[in-house]
Amino acid sequence: MSNLDNLTQKILGDAKRQAEAIIAEAVQRNEGIVSSRVREANDKKKRIVDRATLEASTMKDRAISNAELKVRDEILKAKQEIMDRVFRVAKDRLMDLNEDKYVKFLENTIKRLSLKGSEMLVLPEAMKNSAKALDLPIKISEDTVESGFLLKDKDIIINYTFDSLVDYLREELEVEIALELFKG
Repeated sequence: MSNLDNLTQKILGDAKRQAEAIIAEAVQRNEGIVSSRVREANDKKKRIVDRATLEASTMKDRAISNAELKVRDEILKAKQEIMDRVFRVAKDRLMDLNEDKYVKFLENTIKRLSLKGSEMLVLPEAMKNSAKALDLPIKISEDTVESGFLLKDKDIIINYTFDSLVDYLREELEVEIALELFKG
């Protein structure tokens, strides 16, 4: 029976070695699968982190850009308000023009115009007596304006009211005033 024991021992030994080889191969295959999955997971993690970093950078850049646009818009709005105030003050100062300066303005402007003599001069009530003293070649109307003057001739009205003059010159003057006000 010793041959039988030897044979059994040999079969058991071979079976044990085969089982160990199968187990070793399974462990190795398992480790390969695990390491492959770990590599895939790390690659996926890297792609996700890279994408998230890029998206965060893009969001940050957009937020900064939006903030810069808002600041620029606020600055432009403030500058426009200042420009509006400058022209409002100019109109107010012209409304308060003293009589001597008003008469000089009226006289100089009338001299530069080619008048037919049929025009009617519309003035502020407070300046009518001063204008009559000038002995202008046109008639003074009973109508009044708030500031400056109007020249009426049939269907034609030439508007020299201070509001109208300032509004007319605003576009031309805005650039110069802005350059002076907002140097630097």
